[in-house]
Amino acid sequence: MELKTKIINELKNKNFPDLKFLMSNEVLDLATEILNEELENEKTKFEDFLKKENSSLTFDSFEDEGVLDYFWSLLNHFENVESSEKLRNIIEDFRPILHDFSNEVAYNKPYFEKVKYVNENLKLDTEQKRIMDLRIKSYTDRWIDLLFEQQEEIKKINKKLGELSDKFTNNIVDDEKTFEYLITDFELIKDLPVEVLEIAKEAWKEKWWYLFDSDPTSYSAIMKYCSSQEIRQDFEKASYTTASNWKFDNREIVLELLKLKTRKAQILGFKNYAELSLNDKMADSPEQVFELLNSISEKAKKKADLDIQELKDYFSLEHIETYDLGYYTRILKEKKYDLEEKVIKKYFEFEDVLNYLHRFVENFYSIEIKETKIESYNSEVRVYEIYKDNNLISYYFLDAFYRKWKRPGAWADNLREKMYFPETSVPVILNVCNFQKANNWKTTLYLRDVETIFHEFGHALHEMLSESKYSELSGFWVEWDFVELPSQLLENWVSDKDSLKKLSKHIETWENFSEEIMSKLEKLKTFMTWVFVARQNEFALLDMSLYSSEIPDNVEQLDKKILEIVNKYSIFKRWNDYKMYCSFNHIFGWWYAAGYYSYTWAEIIEADIFSRIKEMWMFEKTTWEKFLKTILWQWTRKKASTLFFDFMWRELQNEAYMKRYWLI
Repeated sequence: MELKTKIINELKNKNFPDLKFLMSNEVLDLATEILNEELENEKTKFEDFLKKENSSLTFDSFEDEGVLDYFWSLLNHFENVESSEKLRNIIEDFRPILHDFSNEVAYNKPYFEKVKYVNENLKLDTEQKRIMDLRIKSYTDRWIDLLFEQQEEIKKINKKLGELSDKFTNNIVDDEKTFEYLITDFELIKDLPVEVLEIAKEAWKEKWWYLFDSDPTSYSAIMKYCSSQEIRQDFEKASYTTASNWKFDNREIVLELLKLKTRKAQILGFKNYAELSLNDKMADSPEQVFELLNSISEKAKKKADLDIQELKDYFSLEHIETYDLGYYTRILKEKKYDLEEKVIKKYFEFEDVLNYLHRFVENFYSIEIKETKIESYNSEVRVYEIYKDNNLISYYFLDAFYRKWKRPGAWADNLREKMYFPETSVPVILNVCNFQKANNWKTTLYLRDVETIFHEFGHALHEMLSESKYSELSGFWVEWDFVELPSQLLENWVSDKDSLKKLSKHIETWENFSEEIMSKLEKLKTFMTWVFVARQNEFALLDMSLYSSEIPDNVEQLDKKILEIVNKYSIFKRWNDYKMYCSFNHIFGWWYAAGYYSYTWAEIIEADIFSRIKEMWMFEKTTWEKFLKTILWQWTRKKASTLFFDFMWRELQNEAYMKRYWLI
């Protein structure tokens, strides 16, 4: 009982949570019991709320002071970064029970009537009115007046979708953990970055043998520097066949996800899931998305063909395979532009990059970022306090480095939302990345890694910097095809030459990039970028195609259909063993289903806004004060289109995006 009380008290603590304690085995042993008890408390409060007379209701009557959501967020975060059988069992056992209650609230007519009563009869301020309008929209979008049988079917679908998404992600993590590749011939990998080789050597603990795992930095190094085409092919095949066979096979899960989402959309009156997904986004229809993506994809594929032809001509190759692309691109870059990625990497020491990012953001947004000495669940986790006008506005932590039990990729999240009732609660916001940490020397980053740090911190800033006290107006809840704007915008301070020169600092000499290096990097801005643009659009078109067309009957038909879609949009021919979709976590495990196009959509918005920022001068504080006041401070107080107009004073144009990639 004392331990349980200690856990609850820690969850109610308004300061930064003791993550090390909350992830301990003693806490996890009680986690299921606490979750069930807190859920019962939530059910009781909900039943009591429904008994209230409408005349007694206020806006604050809808606020919830429980710890259930917070504890649940913590447990899911722990499973994402330190996966274990115990954590997974806790989550898998409780999720269906939680879904039942969530469904009960989502389709509760008396609760909906109380929302409408408050919206129509109480004097609300602008933000409260916006929140109530959004709540009503969410109920009407779910068709609160559906027949009981239809509601029950949707509840079952929602519950099953949650289980399947978790299983999909878990299979990826579990399958990647099994990957090991032993290389005994040093000559084949002698050009790999030293720090990658040191980690691989230590993994095997033999003098001349090297053991590689699914670390994304090691994978990238193999694809760029390993001279053996056979090894590169093995690594690529392992990547695009992840979770596609044996006990981790995700194909049946994908098929069921597609069928269930389509059925849900049809019950709600939509032709397909793509239409349902776009119902609360900026894009109007799947047809509009296809028109946009196809127009970009066609131009990008033609440009990409020129890049690939240059590789063939330079190296006298009749064909070039996908697993050769990174290798020959790297060599051409070094020979034609006399620029090595390993050399560039020495200018981006992890601590220096982090320091530059924080000082740059502090200056433009008038905030203070203070690192604390708080111990967390892993010694590599950095914890910060964020202050504005001497007020603590957020806690933030960064979990930056790859671990074998960690979910792949990079992301931002909010563990504890901003709360004002019954007392103020400071939000807890996080970034997770998977950079490779050096064993024996300072960690340096590739240029793309630096962009990732800036990108994810842009998401975190969007969540931190808000004037609103209401978590329901969070930056993460803005339209999904707008949510990438702040993160993609911040990447410009890595790519823009004025900022990049200041950001770069050699790990040994402390010198910034020379004018010669800057000139070479400027010339390389469009080098092979069309391949990347075409690839992004291939993913987006695959996503939208799957969710807007007829669903296959079985796995064999699914494999065939996806291969046909991929080969329609890809710049490379793919064969029957290509099963990339089985690890396409964005659209099957995360929240990008029929929404992957949002990366391109948001980049068009970002390019347009950045063109205006450059006109106003990107290092001028007044420029950022305007962006802060019109977009970041606003969260989702207004529609995304209105936020854009408030900054630009005109409608969106795609000219800046097309010029960026030399597509016009």
